[in-house]
Amino acid sequence: MFLEYFVTAALIAQDEDVRDWGDVLGTEIAEEWNTPIHRQFDFWVGEWDANWRGQEEDGLDHVEVGSGSRQLVLPILDGKAVMELAMPSELTPGEGQGHGFSLRYYDIENERWIMAQHWPNPQYDGVAFLDQLTGVERFGRIMVFSPDLRRTTPEGDPQIRRYTFSDIREDAFRWDGANTIDHGSRWLTWMAVDFRETDPVVHMPPSDQPLPGYNEGLLCTDDTHRGMDGVVGLWSGVATSANGNEEPAHISASQMLDGCGVMVAFERPDSAYRSVTFWSWSPVVERWFALYLNNQPGQGHRYYSAETAGEGVGFNYHPGVNIVDAETPYLANAQDDISDALQRIRWLEIGETELVFRVESRPSENAVWQMRREYRMQANE
Repeated sequence: MFLEYFVTAALIAQDEDVRDWGDVLGTEIAEEWNTPIHRQFDFWVGEWDANWRGQEEDGLDHVEVGSGSRQLVLPILDGKAVMELAMPSELTPGEGQGHGFSLRYYDIENERWIMAQHWPNPQYDGVAFLDQLTGVERFGRIMVFSPDLRRTTPEGDPQIRRYTFSDIREDAFRWDGANTIDHGSRWLTWMAVDFRETDPVVHMPPSDQPLPGYNEGLLCTDDTHRGMDGVVGLWSGVATSANGNEEPAHISASQMLDGCGVMVAFERPDSAYRSVTFWSWSPVVERWFALYLNNQPGQGHRYYSAETAGEGVGFNYHPGVNIVDAETPYLANAQDDISDALQRIRWLEIGETELVFRVESRPSENAVWQMRREYRMQANE
């Protein structure tokens, strides 16, 4: 059986052509997600130029021309989610510059959109992928809210933050960022961004190349951020369930955000299963976090966390950091003791040619961990 596995994995690796990232991530819309409510953000799918216009000195309006960025926005997970990758319009060789990422999906159970993002720059690496907002569409305008992670009211409570997507046309729209310190009586719009489409089709590179937004690895260059770099690459092998059933599995992993994160895309074609997991170290919380979402109906995003990363580390399920609503603070829960978690992802081996990890669970805090699924992968040649 063991020898058979290696032969099967080798054949898979040799026969598989390198696909582009769009195919790996699942940009084709499946019937399950082809509904009007799930497609509310499709106006943004494409390649865009953005003009980020900060406030004028007198605060009355926003400057005419601000800083520029380039955005690639595409559906993923068979259309369950929409992902944004942002990078500077002009890259300066040898200089670290801010990059951005966001992921959004419609939460059917709670009838709302949920968005998670990470926008590191040379001055601030932030809270990994923990930054979240939630909201709905009304009359062609989408507004999402959250407790601000950095700004507070005079009383020391988090300000409420609002992002607005409006003035939506076929090839342009506007985004506003605003905050309130008095529960919405007054809003300060600190940024207005004009988006103009440059191509309705997103052109993604082959999956043996980094995701767009990884330039020279000039952000997050410290050793702590390198904990998951060993997973980067293309892998094929076998996923074994708790009852011993086996099926082919594939992993495509890339660095992202110019060195501040790693994205891992999982596929089990026989089960029509896809998932994406985004891994990053948070210097603010001093923990590693993984943001996970799959293409299965009725399942929302999850967070897993650990104090370190790499071979031998188990990332415990961390539900306390999921956004609750527009007002309830959640970042303080990022430092919770989660040693009593009932689910985890454990990396058994991260080698140059072999990758082994398990998804595990247990019925209670003191019970023995049980394997739910094990992945044994070989590096594609």
